[in-house]
Amino acid sequence: MGKVNKKRNILITVLILCIFSLFLVNLFNIQVLGTQEDKSSAVSGVTVNVPAIRGEILDRNGYPLVTNRQVNKIVFTYPEFPKKYSERNRIIIELIRLFEKNGVEWNDELPIVIKGSQLAFAEDAENEISYLKSEAFLDLNYYATVENCFDAMVKKYDLSSYKLGEQRKIASVYYSMVKKGFNVGRDYEFATDVSGELVSALKERSDNFPGVDVQVSWEREYYDGTIAPHILGIVGPINEEEYESKKDEGYTINDVIGKSGIESAMEKYLRGKNGVKTITTDAQGNKTEEYTTEPEQGDTVILTIRRDLQKVAQDALEEGVKRLQIQTERSYRLSGSVVVMDTKNNECLAIASYPTYDNSTYQEDYDELNSDPTKPLWNRALRSTYTPGSTIKPAVAMAALEEGIITGSSGVVCNGVYRHYADYQPGCTGYHGYQNVISAIYNSCNIFFYDAARRLGIEKLNRYFTMFGLGEPTGIELVESVGTVDSVEHRTSKGDLWTPGLTIQAGIGHGDNQFTPIQLCSYVSTIANRGTRYKAHIIRSVKTADLSKTVMESGTQILSKANFADENWDLVYKGMLLVGTKSYADFSAVPCKVAAKTGTTTVAKRVNGRMIETFNGFIIAFAPYDDPQIAVCVSVEGAGSGGSTAPIASAIMEYYFAEKDVTETQQPESSLLP
Repeated sequence: MGKVNKKRNILITVLILCIFSLFLVNLFNIQVLGTQEDKSSAVSGVTVNVPAIRGEILDRNGYPLVTNRQVNKIVFTYPEFPKKYSERNRIIIELIRLFEKNGVEWNDELPIVIKGSQLAFAEDAENEISYLKSEAFLDLNYYATVENCFDAMVKKYDLSSYKLGEQRKIASVYYSMVKKGFNVGRDYEFATDVSGELVSALKERSDNFPGVDVQVSWEREYYDGTIAPHILGIVGPINEEEYESKKDEGYTINDVIGKSGIESAMEKYLRGKNGVKTITTDAQGNKTEEYTTEPEQGDTVILTIRRDLQKVAQDALEEGVKRLQIQTERSYRLSGSVVVMDTKNNECLAIASYPTYDNSTYQEDYDELNSDPTKPLWNRALRSTYTPGSTIKPAVAMAALEEGIITGSSGVVCNGVYRHYADYQPGCTGYHGYQNVISAIYNSCNIFFYDAARRLGIEKLNRYFTMFGLGEPTGIELVESVGTVDSVEHRTSKGDLWTPGLTIQAGIGHGDNQFTPIQLCSYVSTIANRGTRYKAHIIRSVKTADLSKTVMESGTQILSKANFADENWDLVYKGMLLVGTKSYADFSAVPCKVAAKTGTTTVAKRVNGRMIETFNGFIIAFAPYDDPQIAVCVSVEGAGSGGSTAPIASAIMEYYFAEKDVTETQQPESSLLP
């Protein structure tokens, strides 16, 4: 029995060992070989944002104003970009050297500069410096010096082996990478608009630059960057404040956004919808890309302006201002603006401001433009306010006629001085003798309008100004100034007392009355429409990118309607017709009758540290006299007189009516509209 039991025990032991061996083999296959098999088929994927192509901007006839062009961007992709600072530093500095060798810019935003051998914070970069010291980046005290900040970056990013200049360049890239939120789902844009030659050079050395990729993007392109730059506006990288307010709308920190003009006003239509792309990488490094969401191009915005008329208006304004510069011999540069409207609906056909600039070189020229004392970036047509002078007189005449203060047959005698008040006796521009309302408008007789304003009183006078839209928003889709209507309330807010002299000065467009050129154009358009005031607009419609569907159409909107007597309109018209046909405001080149009114105001201007007296000039006009189609306002700061601005308005009207046979259905060959 003992031998049998011993053999049985040996057999059981062998059997157990065999079973255990089989278990170990199976476990090895599962844990080791199986893992290796999994590794051979492992994949990794990331999703990235794909910016949409921005919508285009066209003129009313389909002529392109702003389109897009394809550009190459150099980006860092997080999954492939090295994690060790030493390897990152090598890649970054080699890229910078390559770019600088080829004269190509890279995105450098660090608010630290090197002056000689000394470090300094960049000027006017308070927000950037604050971020540099913030907990999100270096976590330093607010009083940290530039040396403290730089030393912290050198230590943090292991830059001690590099010289000062290269330390700063590499640190700048890290600053932007952190600020832009470089992570798994967000690439970092190292450089924008890189040439094909440099792209090829990078691809040839791609093994040296792991995690550095080329992406195709789009950039704004202008038919002519000098056409309507103040109107079209510009786009730029989204800043932190904009991102915080827009991130819930799908914006990313790498997006561009409309900064001014149409680009800003129509941002929600132009921006489009970003897409999402999944990039999958297998163990061998092979990449595949698939769109989870296709990007959608932004809508096309169609403006009311005519590209050809806009160019004519700009050229006429520039030539007129330069002519007046020579004639007046001013010691400072003159400036001005033009607004042209369709009287049937207050569509803006042209808006020009001078001095001006070129949108296509805006970024390169910005520092010079921003420091230019003539303020070429300022839109004088919509944002500047002026004392309107005698251009106000048609409105005063209509108020006096409607209120029964005067009639077509009543008048006053102008002896050069208004003597109603013993202690205040303002003068006139001449000795006009007997004046009725027609001759008073023609001769711009101050005495007549002093008397009319006195008898009306400031409240009634201002009520009529408001009916004509003066001191009121025009409704245009762009940023505009509202201006000021001089009044008892306005003077009280300044701590001043209202006097009778202020009332009669308001009657000739002086005092604190301040209106914009676009308000004056809307005002003369309202006169042309016999009291119907339309909302001004510069957006005609918005269509899908392929132009197949209309997303939005502006239409015509009446803001107010004054039911004044036709015979009173006729009287005002006749006075303005005389200005447009028989006075120094020469419109003889225009192939139709023009109604107009000039204005001149005295202003104090600081030149070279001292105050001098100068004169602004204005003209408002509409034509044809018997069937108004367009309204024009021209303003020139320092012109000397209102009449001297007439050649500018005349050149615009001459062109417009010479081209009147071209209908909107006869689209030019380059029109993008179907």
